[in-house]
Amino acid sequence: MEEDQEQTGMVDAARARELTEQLRTAIEDVRAAVLVLARRVRAAHQARVWTVLGHPSWSAYALAEFGISRSTAYQLLDLAAVAEAIEDTVQAELGVSHTWDSTDLVLPVRAVVDLKGRTAELTDLIAERLTDAHQAAGGTALPVGAVGGIVAAAVAEVRARPDVPAAELETGPAPDGITTEAWRRHVAASRDAITQQRAAELGIGTLALEVVPAYVSDHQAENEGLFMTQQNRPAVGEFSPQRVRSPLPSAT
Repeated sequence: MEEDQEQTGMVDAARARELTEQLRTAIEDVRAAVLVLARRVRAAHQARVWTVLGHPSWSAYALAEFGISRSTAYQLLDLAAVAEAIEDTVQAELGVSHTWDSTDLVLPVRAVVDLKGRTAELTDLIAERLTDAHQAAGGTALPVGAVGGIVAAAVAEVRARPDVPAAELETGPAPDGITTEAWRRHVAASRDAITQQRAAELGIGTLALEVVPAYVSDHQAENEGLFMTQQNRPAVGEFSPQRVRSPLPSAT
């Protein structure tokens, strides 16, 4: 239709508002669709529908039935897991469900990748913030927008946190002969290195799922990709002066 065709040039305020409202409606439709998709994906995977329909794996099922790649098939599962965890947390804390469906929260692929393996961390933070907000409101029901804002803020905060919790890299006082400031810089550099390594592992794992031959199972592909990245990986916390490649300033 003409109204859906791309327009060029300036428009008046009334048309600009009309286009904005159309965009708002489209975004809301996408949000609702993503949440419905997440629930359907989760239900299909839990029911192992691919085995009933004669497919060898979830990714083979997704490719044959919907034409999506192996990595996308697993990203859908990750999206479903995060969305379900958030929804369950909101329901448990407030006693209601789907309260954030119409809010401003959108979980793009990048956010889902960042949150993978950190769902418990995210839901703990959401639960804590919802409890505080509920108490601050005197026990009254929180507006939908407030719930969505809390969830969105928690997602952003967890994504912004270092990939390795600080407690994992707690190394105690600086070793003898090394200044405290130099030791802190070393620990910070080690934390950054682990963050970068884990990001590389994720990329290699995703690549492994995309490029392996069809006869290799998903489980084998994931394991081989992980094995490749872990050959030279030090155990978390193994930060000693002997592992430092450049000399640290002495305390003298």
